[in-house]
Amino acid sequence: MTSAEESRAAYRRIGGQMHAIQEIRDEAGRLIDTVTKPLKVEFRLRDVGQLLAGAFMMGIPVALTEEVWVLGETLPPGRILLIALLSILVLALFIWGLFYGGHIAEFKFDFFKRVTVSYLVTFGISLLLLALFGKAGFNLSLAIRRAVIVAFPAAFAASSVDFMK
Repeated sequence: MTSAEESRAAYRRIGGQMHAIQEIRDEAGRLIDTVTKPLKVEFRLRDVGQLLAGAFMMGIPVALTEEVWVLGETLPPGRILLIALLSILVLALFIWGLFYGGHIAEFKFDFFKRVTVSYLVTFGISLLLLALFGKAGFNLSLAIRRAVIVAFPAAFAASSVDFMK
């Protein structure tokens, strides 16, 4: 399907999953064939489980590195904020490319929900891992800064696992 054809696709739920339905017609307008393409645009509870698995998969080795601990201590708050914003922006582009592509207009709410939940789950797992390894400490600012650094790569692993299913 070309991008112009995809934008005119109808959407229908088949077997509980959303599909794009594209009718192929000849020059006279007669129906030749119908093509269905499963879409993974709806964010469901099972996606949270997949995000958790992916966040743990990448978060564990990253949270165990001394570089993360030192960067969390030494980077100024402005840089940490830039890392967090860049992480969310790149994550949004990554999710758009994996899940939504030419269907973003029809599923904007699901897109924003997936990006928000993906980052929050990953950030939460990052904080949890740092606390388990004794590197979150009692300084909330330091824990958040370290978690932002761990969440950057872990968010992409989480979304990749979610996509692979």
